[in-house]
Amino acid sequence: MDYKTTLMWNEISETGRIFGEIASANQAAIEAAAKAIEGCGAKNFVLAGRGTSDHALMYFKYVLEEITPYTASYAAPSIVTMYNGKLSYSNSVVVGCSQSGKAADALEVLKKGNADGAVTIAITNDPESPMAKEARFHLFCNCKEEKSVAATKTFSAQLYLALWLAFRLAGDEKGISALMNYKTHTDRHFATISALTDKFAEKYKWMKSGFVLSRGLTYAIAYEQTLKLQETCYIQMKGYASSDFYHGPMAMINAETPVIVYCAHNIDREETEQLVRADQVKCLDKMNELGAPVLVVTDDKYIADKYASVCDVAYIDEDMGDKFSIFPFALFAQMLACKISMGIGNNPDAPRALKKITITK
Repeated sequence: MDYKTTLMWNEISETGRIFGEIASANQAAIEAAAKAIEGCGAKNFVLAGRGTSDHALMYFKYVLEEITPYTASYAAPSIVTMYNGKLSYSNSVVVGCSQSGKAADALEVLKKGNADGAVTIAITNDPESPMAKEARFHLFCNCKEEKSVAATKTFSAQLYLALWLAFRLAGDEKGISALMNYKTHTDRHFATISALTDKFAEKYKWMKSGFVLSRGLTYAIAYEQTLKLQETCYIQMKGYASSDFYHGPMAMINAETPVIVYCAHNIDREETEQLVRADQVKCLDKMNELGAPVLVVTDDKYIADKYASVCDVAYIDEDMGDKFSIFPFALFAQMLACKISMGIGNNPDAPRALKKITITK
């Protein structure tokens, strides 16, 4: 069985099409939600999601807090669903994110938000789902049905919608324009990322365990890459912010422990670029010092060139800055997992013990 015959690969391949169609399906909803947020006086977002959808919300938190005056925190859904907590979501914006729109715990968070008078937003791939109908505003992934158990195209759509809402709240018309035209970048990158993942899937298919690191705006990809390798390849991976990794987990590093490091290129401000690069260099130097096999995934040519002789480097020639780095990084993570899964004899469309829709209360 060739990976190109899998549902997972075919759904990854739809990303460019989705980016070309998603705006028309959400223009009115984005504008209405933004106006409601701006008019309600709330300054805090409460985010509820599980698995891949939670990772999309991680990205949203970072980009929202970087470019807008809003803060974002994560809901603890069991406080609502099991403990009958006394919390109130009044004066908040409550966002529930779920591919299917059937996540029972995220749905209850939205219900609580509505009961408390919050602005509620659902991000789903089904406008007829319980979450879509419960929320005051629905942002639609518009991906058509996702059949593979591993979420791919819907994750990319969730990221797109999250960045769009953040740009709108920031009043960043230039950013919105770039996002509206981002399909061309995805189409341009696709073949390059596919070739890179062909090479590194073959090289790293021996992995039994390892780590994925990133930080800042692409922190979420450490978790998403981890999840994709766990669920499709049964590899014992763990994702960390590189800053957290130094506080204990680094003791597990040795020559048999691969580390995948995602390094995004910040181009917005020279001072920030220097700080980000210094942090990335510190991380990569430490992993090399410990003798770990390191795969660097980056859109920063400086990092790519600096580590080409001591690490495996997957360089993606992106020039949009780290708010957009998440998109090619997501494609890389998805393709790598799909190809390793097939390379070791698994079926990425039917992971053992898993179903497409998981209901958690």
